[in-house]
Amino acid sequence: MNGYIAFVKKEFMENMKNYRFFILFAVFLIFGIMSAFLAKFTPEILSALAADMEMTSEPIALDAWKQFYKNISGVGFSAFIILFGSCLSNEYSKGTLVLMVTKGLSRKAVILAKYTAAAVLMTICYWIGYTAAYGYTSLLWNDTSFTNAALAAVLLWISGFLYLSILMIGCVIFRQAFTSILFTGGAAALISLLGMIEPIAEFNPFILTSKNVDLISGEAIPAEFMIPAFISVILTIWGLAAAIWLFNKKQL
Repeated sequence: MNGYIAFVKKEFMENMKNYRFFILFAVFLIFGIMSAFLAKFTPEILSALAADMEMTSEPIALDAWKQFYKNISGVGFSAFIILFGSCLSNEYSKGTLVLMVTKGLSRKAVILAKYTAAAVLMTICYWIGYTAAYGYTSLLWNDTSFTNAALAAVLLWISGFLYLSILMIGCVIFRQAFTSILFTGGAAALISLLGMIEPIAEFNPFILTSKNVDLISGEAIPAEFMIPAFISVILTIWGLAAAIWLFNKKQL
């Protein structure tokens, strides 16, 4: 336990020094702020650029949430995966893992510490972005009656842990950061493709990232997300356990 705590502290310090946290913080905050502004003022900008263009409807608060979830689930999580895709490759190249393991640090503690640090930093940045989106959406539309907005945010947040566990598997299997990122992207693409198969689509974790706005608008009910959320949690635990098992077998 002492080794795990010490390694977690080391990971936090390293992520501060290499600016991973600050970059991720800026990405999520910008998307949180810009989602509302883009939804509100894009029609006016387009109208100014094209005088003959007529907008068929006024933007509503729901449009801001569409922007937010599209940006976060796409670019936001992609930036997160890219930034942390080198979390083990740097250790491999420097040879620090061999030194730490020979001094008594368990391999399990290495994986858990890296996962913990990345998960905590993602959580901080994600909820800062959500708070900004909620605040500016409420300000621009003077509307705080967003049905299940918090629940929709929690569900997307849960999916972030799943993608992180997949990334950890990739980082253990492959020594190059690019290959680990590619592995995670391929797994995410597979999950989304499985979401198109009707018999299993309603249980697919992909729902957590694709139907958030439906939940806020009332077109979907919370019960529809419970099984996918549960499966996502189970897969996250399995993925982390698989990463630990693979790392125990890997030659450093």
